[in-house]
Amino acid sequence: MGRHTRLGQPEDEVPPDEAEPPSGRPRPKMLSMVPVPLLPIVALVLAVGVVSYAMSTQQISLNFAGGAPQQPQTSAKENQVSQRGPGDRASRDARRADGLVVGFRMVKRSSTGFRFTATVANRGQRAVPEWALAFKIPNASIVSVSGATVVRTGEVGWVRSPAGAPALTPGQSVKIVFAATGAAGGPTTCKMNSLPCARV
Repeated sequence: MGRHTRLGQPEDEVPPDEAEPPSGRPRPKMLSMVPVPLLPIVALVLAVGVVSYAMSTQQISLNFAGGAPQQPQTSAKENQVSQRGPGDRASRDARRADGLVVGFRMVKRSSTGFRFTATVANRGQRAVPEWALAFKIPNASIVSVSGATVVRTGEVGWVRSPAGAPALTPGQSVKIVFAATGAAGGPTTCKMNSLPCARV
């Protein structure tokens, strides 16, 4: 008679709960140690861990690659400067050594054109013997000028002080009237005595 070690069973017999499953594959030791009622909870915890690991791996890869490209943000001031362009563009409140400033004012608009004035003033400390003004208004053409000597009309308006006119002394100003066709607007390019205009 064989020796009995557990509850009267022979030593060479294997208890039913330790037998291999019908599929022939051994049962994982970790799961075999977990009570059956807790198996769904353990499976849920494992699933959450796998998903969290996958998401963290994806985020790391994006950070390593630099992430999605972002559009640079520009302020309203930067946009305004970029639209003005080079230094020959008209600029407001710019200071000049000769003290000359120019102000453009709209007088009348119509379906075919417009009229405007340009007032040249001396805000400096010395008299300016001669002055010359050149400017361009987009999509417009200068057709007539009064109050100054015309050098050029058309896409570019170019006038200068009349020959023999007295110097423009500090505090004095002169007004020129222009008529133009096309879209009404202000100059985007302006020069006074070959320097960028100081607009007021």
